[in-house]
Amino acid sequence: MNRLSYLYNIFQAIFIFIDVALFCALIFAVFRGWKFRPKLAVSKPEENIVTLGNAAFKERWEEIAKKTESGSFEPLRIAIVDADKLADDILRRMGLGGKHIADRLEQLSQDDFTSLERLWRAHRVRNQLVHEPDFRISADEGAKTLKDYEAFLKETGTI
Repeated sequence: MNRLSYLYNIFQAIFIFIDVALFCALIFAVFRGWKFRPKLAVSKPEENIVTLGNAAFKERWEEIAKKTESGSFEPLRIAIVDADKLADDILRRMGLGGKHIADRLEQLSQDDFTSLERLWRAHRVRNQLVHEPDFRISADEGAKTLKDYEAFLKETGTI
């Protein structure tokens, strides 16, 4: 019985040593891998860096602006819907999750972007245009809505 007790104590010491070594390895791995974690915080760009993605967004915005030149209702409606899609793409690019743009907007606060309330207002106009068949928008209100999208795009450094 004494020999079994002795072996038990040796195995117990070995397993305690292995546990401590594995725990230390886990802590080491967490500290080493910390710099590779995804950055999920929303941040504004520090400087306006021109990338291929930014150039594509800028080109999309210019196409949206061209649609409004005719002054008729249908191109204006399409421009607002396209501007909403562009804003949604930018929010996705920022790493915000959600099924719809509203889900992504709810993750932001006024501290993140000063134009957030304007973006919400523009999105509500877009929803009325898409979901209410009788809803009509004046040229002035359409221009104001597009200015709201533009303010957000400028604040994010996209255009």
